[in-house]
Amino acid sequence: MHKKLLLVFTVFAAFALILGAGCVSGNSGEEKDAGAQASGGEELSEESLIVYCGAGLRVPMDNIAEAFEEQKNVKIKYTYGGSAQLLSQIELLQEGDAYMPGAKSYIDSAVEKGFVSDSNDVVYHVMTIAVPKGNPKNITSLEDLTEEGLRVGIGEPDGPAVGKAAKKLLEKNNLWEGIQDNIVVQSGTVNELLVYLNMDQTDAVIIWEDLLNEETMDKVDIPVSAGFVKVVPVGMLTFTEKEDTAKQFIDFVSSDAGKAYFEEAGFDTYPCDKYSDL
Repeated sequence: MHKKLLLVFTVFAAFALILGAGCVSGNSGEEKDAGAQASGGEELSEESLIVYCGAGLRVPMDNIAEAFEEQKNVKIKYTYGGSAQLLSQIELLQEGDAYMPGAKSYIDSAVEKGFVSDSNDVVYHVMTIAVPKGNPKNITSLEDLTEEGLRVGIGEPDGPAVGKAAKKLLEKNNLWEGIQDNIVVQSGTVNELLVYLNMDQTDAVIIWEDLLNEETMDKVDIPVSAGFVKVVPVGMLTFTEKEDTAKQFIDFVSSDAGKAYFEEAGFDTYPCDKYSDL
């Protein structure tokens, strides 16, 4: 009797294992499949593009992918992350089709390494100070971030574009040394800084202006003359085996239709009179 029960249990366990294995699928990490079908239920073609993209650009780039897929019937697969992390990944894998980091310097590095063959300017990344709603610490300027006891979050200075830019911004205003005792967080992506602020782990974070959530945060403007404003381009990778399609994608991102998605997300698109003197 015990042997029969053991046999029945073994059969059911094996069946459950097979059934469970068949239900597990999907991407891991920050890789984003921007869509599985075109509009009207039409199946997408086998053609797809791999795009490495800065985490702070996720909202408009997801919308751009949906629009591009609908028009061209080509699947866009994003890998989101910090700009330096993505560049290292590109160098290691030497595959993919397009790269859009959070700052032009990373495209320049990719060009020097022979990874990018063509690029288009798209939007501006502008730095600002984000504080909790109501600005409880009464922060009004960059200089206030050096006040004793204040908890400040920035990106890793040698990592994501937002961290590299924050360091340059603070150095430009002779505040880098004075702020060191107040830095309690150095994050790998700009989105992590928003989490730390919302969880009351910091009193202020230096982020890209377009990422500020006005429902939970207040903005402390940095004057253009003192601030950090850079053009963000999108580039085509030299490893692409779909050069025509990759070129169509970066051209779409930088087109008026593509820039409209950035404007909806709060970006200033290139060119802009506000920053013409920079």
